Amino acid sequence: MNLKIELMRVHFIGLGEVNLFNLAAALHKKGETVTGSDEIFDESLKTMMEQQGLLSDGEGWFSNKIHAQLDAVVVGLKVKKDNPELIKAQELGLTIFSYPEFLYEQTQYKTRVVIAGSQGKSIIASMILHVLEYNDVDVDYALSTPNGVYLTEQNDFIVIEGQDNLSSVIDSTPQFQLYHPNIALLSDVEFTDNGNYSNIESYIEQYGLFVDSIVKGGSITYNDEDTELKKLVESSENPIRKFPYITPEYQEDNGEVFLDTPDGEMPLEISEATDLRNMAGAKWICQQMGVDEVEFYEAMATFK
Repeated sequence: MNLKIELMRVHFIGLGEVNLFNLAAALHKKGETVTGSDEIFDESLKTMMEQQGLLSDGEGWFSNKIHAQLDAVVVGLKVKKDNPELIKAQELGLTIFSYPEFLYEQTQYKTRVVIAGSQGKSIIASMILHVLEYNDVDVDYALSTPNGVYLTEQNDFIVIEGQDNLSSVIDSTPQFQLYHPNIALLSDVEFTDNGNYSNIESYIEQYGLFVDSIVKGGSITYNDEDTELKKLVESSENPIRKFPYITPEYQEDNGEVFLDTPDGEMPLEISEATDLRNMAGAKWICQQMGVDEVEFYEAMATFK
């Protein structure tokens, strides 16, 4: 399914979900015609929606918003099968996407950098974007935070926070498997029973499928200190480059942390060993995006 980016009419079923709102707002800023609905909106999100003209009919589902002139309908994670808007979209034969499917369609000609893992992906993505901004490298991004989606026509890269949640009620594929990254990072694989996966084996299997979804010739940067993750990545037969990372050497002195670098000790604002390991992963990603080691460390000295 190929969609033109310009002059689209898109309706979001489940606009109150932060990911869908972020995507809708980004499209709206680009000049697309965007509508959306949801049963309940968080008050802070509702204010943002009203300010941007994305909430015209209040709370509830409105079948009359679904019509044949729509180029796409995007369905949220929490939308149910009996949703009247979804049913009408299916009856009309409209093109229906989950959030990750639609985001991929919008970014398929960019270099997709997907940060995934059970924990740490948000902080790693924040580190990467901080370093890139510090070095005047403008990139697109899609994060699971308020105002977390930024899309342009001109940028070559997009940094995506890859969630392992299921995509939608009509697509049980885990979200991160639908981005087909060129560059990927896995921080760890730690099973928690959140209702999406029945056991640790099925959970780890989905991460293996994520590694297999990386485009041929792409790369995976991974935490070499996670035994299960290391085994998973090293056993993959996908023809990609593999870059392991570990917690870097550092020193502590009077509550301050100093990272050992080729140019000597560098003071850091972060102090947790986990964050230092996350930083090591972020460095590999930034280097693949054109930021050298010296530029990376200079930027990270200001990261809090």
